[in-house]
Amino acid sequence: MSKGYIILFKKIGLFRYVSALDTITMIERTFRRSKLSLCYTEGFHPKPKFSYIDPVPTGVIDLAFYFNVCLEEEYESAFIYESIKKVQPRFLKIHKVFNSSINLSKINRYQFSLIIKKPFHLDLNKQIEKKTKRGIKLINLNTLNDVELFEKKDYVVLNYIIDKEHLFNPYQFSEQVYLAMRKEVFVDKLPLSTLLNKTRD
Repeated sequence: MSKGYIILFKKIGLFRYVSALDTITMIERTFRRSKLSLCYTEGFHPKPKFSYIDPVPTGVIDLAFYFNVCLEEEYESAFIYESIKKVQPRFLKIHKVFNSSINLSKINRYQFSLIIKKPFHLDLNKQIEKKTKRGIKLINLNTLNDVELFEKKDYVVLNYIIDKEHLFNPYQFSEQVYLAMRKEVFVDKLPLSTLLNKTRD
């Protein structure tokens, strides 16, 4: 009997420059190498059954890359973890296997953390221009939630949560952004990791 699992991968190091499509290709190739029994779609060109959350822009480290995978057999989470770990790419690492299934389309908020070189001034009245299929969309920074700013010697750390509808490339914040990462994803106000642990329990 087939079984669905949610897998958490972390996309780090130089792999942050790998495109979303190439990342998906690498994940599916990794699962094939693991010899786990994948479920496949029907038709002339069967594909393994995966569903992914929205990808981060190229260049952004992703510590919260969740996806659903369907396997033909039911495995222990630890067995799936070890099977993937043996064949995973160097900078695309499995972090956790959840023995549960949640509709990832329910994710509607994201938490980012930026390392920004000084000088930097946070102006929440600023607007970000985002290119869409319908043209330019203006996003007001005052729509950000839980904004935190920590000053260090030569840089600042900016943490924030943003609704899916207002999402933009965090490198658009400032030319001073040195590094950006997605730390967590949310279903409303609940972190997905917390929700998955509750479901598992």
